[in-house]
Amino acid sequence: MNSDMPSRRGLAELLHAGRSRLARRANDAFLDRHPDWEARYGGAARVRGEEDALFHLEFLAGAVLFDDVSAFEDYARWTAGMLAARGIEPVFLQEHLKDVANAAAAEADDEGRWRIEAIVEAGIAAIDGGRAAVRQDDSDPFATERSLYLQAVLAGQRGAALTVAFESLVAGAAVPEVYESILQPVQYEVGRLWEQNVISVATEHMATAITQYVMAQLYARIDMPAASRGNAIVTGVQGELHQIGGNMVADMLEADGWNMRFLGTHLPHAAVLSAIEDHRPSLLGISATVLRNLPAVADLIEQTRRHFGAVAILVGGGAFRSSPEMWREIGADGFGHNIRHAVAVAHTVSSGA
Repeated sequence: MNSDMPSRRGLAELLHAGRSRLARRANDAFLDRHPDWEARYGGAARVRGEEDALFHLEFLAGAVLFDDVSAFEDYARWTAGMLAARGIEPVFLQEHLKDVANAAAAEADDEGRWRIEAIVEAGIAAIDGGRAAVRQDDSDPFATERSLYLQAVLAGQRGAALTVAFESLVAGAAVPEVYESILQPVQYEVGRLWEQNVISVATEHMATAITQYVMAQLYARIDMPAASRGNAIVTGVQGELHQIGGNMVADMLEADGWNMRFLGTHLPHAAVLSAIEDHRPSLLGISATVLRNLPAVADLIEQTRRHFGAVAILVGGGAFRSSPEMWREIGADGFGHNIRHAVAVAHTVSSGA
């Protein structure tokens, strides 16, 4: 553990615990200097201003906790671009960030005050003199959003994570793109951090729960096709404890036109077979994240073939990535490397090609 981790954790907890009070204080200071905002926007000036200040505080707390100034710089650039698209000049964001820093620093000790001011000043400078200078990588247009989303889920900031996802939609991304380019790679990174003992299992579970919450909100915004490609089931096998990957695939298959039933995970195979009997799918998706569950996948495939014959079977998950041809050996019809690939393979295997 870094020697200053206890003090950083204490400061982050102070910011989080007092966030509503600090946001109100910061926004009051801003509106005192700009009374015309309330005349122009009415009550929304106070409500939305406090909401924005809350997000500033949440990302500031995350930057403090993980000692990551560049993460707050990314957040400041991203927020500047988002507000500029709504006609709000970046100079007002710079002022608002300074008000947040002043409100937070007033309740911190000397070390905490220095840390808060250093992080926020870096964010203000990153906005590049009042111009919306959101860093973009043409080869990876979601890089900033992914960084912000990872910060949010690791720091337990459910509202901030949802805002990043929704703002991506406002910027023109489709829900499947948000799943594929933000949620899925962040979940992979969360898993990697846990495997390397960088984060605790509690943090990994918290991050996963936040992503499941975000998925539930995004699901309502999926444009479901009128025509159906057929019935499909996605499930985990008995012993499989991770369901978020299968859930993502199920949502995107439904968005692609499948009449979907997602069974969750850790189900007895008899229950899966019963669901197949009821739903009569032409496509069965099976998710497994760890190698020890591959025998269970093979068993479920064998039982499905024996009882129902020609059901196209698609497998996916981390258990297959170390051995890309394993899906053939256990009798599946295809393997989805990621969400987009799984949907494409579903077309192929279900058509009998």
